[in-house]
Amino acid sequence: MSRRLLTLMAVLLVLIAAYQVRPSLMAFFDPEPTGSLTTYVPPLPGKNSVSNLVVRRDNAGVWQATFDYYYTGEPRWVSLHVTVPHDADARNPSTFRPMTQITAERGAHSVTVDLPYPSGAGTTRKVVASMNMAAPQADPAATRAEVDQPIVWPNWDQYEENKEFSRHSSQENLQRAIAFIDADNEAARTLARSILEKLVAQNPSLVQAYIELARLAMKSNWGPEGLHHAEGLLSSALQIAPDDVNAKILLGYVYAHQQRYPAAEKLFVEAAATNPPNLWLWTNWGELLAMQGKVDQAAAKFHEAVERPMTHDTYDRARNDAYIRLLALLERKNDMDGLEALYKKSVAEFGDASSYNLRYAYFLLTQRGDAAGAIQHASGALDVQCSCVRGREIVGLAQYTIWAKSEGAARAEALNQARIYLPPGPQSLYLLARSERTAGIAAQLIAAGEKIDQRDNEKLNALAHAISNDDLQAAGRLLRLGAKPETPVGYDDMPVALMPVLSRDLEMVKLLQQFGADYARISYHGATALDFAKQTGDPGLRELLAQRRQTL
Repeated sequence: MSRRLLTLMAVLLVLIAAYQVRPSLMAFFDPEPTGSLTTYVPPLPGKNSVSNLVVRRDNAGVWQATFDYYYTGEPRWVSLHVTVPHDADARNPSTFRPMTQITAERGAHSVTVDLPYPSGAGTTRKVVASMNMAAPQADPAATRAEVDQPIVWPNWDQYEENKEFSRHSSQENLQRAIAFIDADNEAARTLARSILEKLVAQNPSLVQAYIELARLAMKSNWGPEGLHHAEGLLSSALQIAPDDVNAKILLGYVYAHQQRYPAAEKLFVEAAATNPPNLWLWTNWGELLAMQGKVDQAAAKFHEAVERPMTHDTYDRARNDAYIRLLALLERKNDMDGLEALYKKSVAEFGDASSYNLRYAYFLLTQRGDAAGAIQHASGALDVQCSCVRGREIVGLAQYTIWAKSEGAARAEALNQARIYLPPGPQSLYLLARSERTAGIAAQLIAAGEKIDQRDNEKLNALAHAISNDDLQAAGRLLRLGAKPETPVGYDDMPVALMPVLSRDLEMVKLLQQFGADYARISYHGATALDFAKQTGDPGLRELLAQRRQTL
């Protein structure tokens, strides 16, 4: 057999093989086969078209396009685009145009899609819906619809919030608003207000929205004006639902702060008759009683709030508030056993990472002298968040306490640990001076070489820290340890004794006078203390500074 014949036979075999594998190869390269390659699906009768484009805004403020389209099935790959061009886009075809895109399906359909956020936002005047096809069409105008619709676009954050609102039910949006209010910052309150106003626009009878708007009114504008605004909103809620217990509880709170005590008590009594899960009833009731000096009765209401089961929702904030107020009452009564029991209960409920754990650690250190227990609880908070400043301070204070009571190697080790968590300096001296139990440790540090009037990077000494924190007791202890009222502090070297003059803290001024502050001799930048007092417009301060000093 000749070489030429062999070559022809080889080519023939290759062609036969290629013909046999062609269907599978075609299927492999076809990204989305619509059926067997041997079955031909004819196109539907008619022509591809886009029509009846309507643009409207929903109740959440989201702009949407609704349009009809008809797709015969040819050409095979067709998508539908919705764009919102700017006027300048027509002059610059290369401009990027954000679009909403969907895949066309055979037959006649009606769809609704959100309009895309246009580049540069601002104001647009036209919306376009079109079919995107690779092959040119005989009648391209039939596959494109546009309408003139001026749209003033919100900023991006508001646009996203409007879309988020549309994706949730009314109840879900209400819970989102409550969470934003509880976050307690201006940006979150703005979002909450936007959500609640949309909810009321959708359903003017949504009572809980009025209640949350009342909460928002007080958080945004605390004082007579905010309280009056809240009262009006709660009155609207009770007009819609006269027996709504949550509205009564919050209105009772408003009345209490308007000093309308009998009216507040009446609402709380009515609410209690239904035994609601809303723990704010007991917390607000306790606050009302405390305002009237009924301390024991107030404590009983706060106890009611903390003894009820946790709700694991926004009402646990009421429980937290009740704990804080009850702890303050027990501290005022010097009920150390009651305080310790309540601290243990709060830590068990809120965990090692809670502020209660750190409060308990500080209580153990300053009231029980239990440095080891304080370290154990504060370290629990540090295990959760190693950057917890308060936790580090407490561990440092506890180590200084151990140092003051130890000898030899144990004493040196405790000091090393203390320096890690709370380096010696103005801040540590101030923190030690905050408690009578630890003030003696500050005296030992001073005896060991620490300077009572040393300054930190901000040029503040321990006494300046006490004055800036309105801590009269700590300031008195520091003065007894030798702090000098005339010591210059701050970057401009202002005498520390002038700080309470500028803040009009008369009690602090009196204390400094008792420890030798002669305001007749203290001046700053050529102005006397009395000159500064005159600038404050406080006649009591001027009279106090004019008195002769009384040195202990």
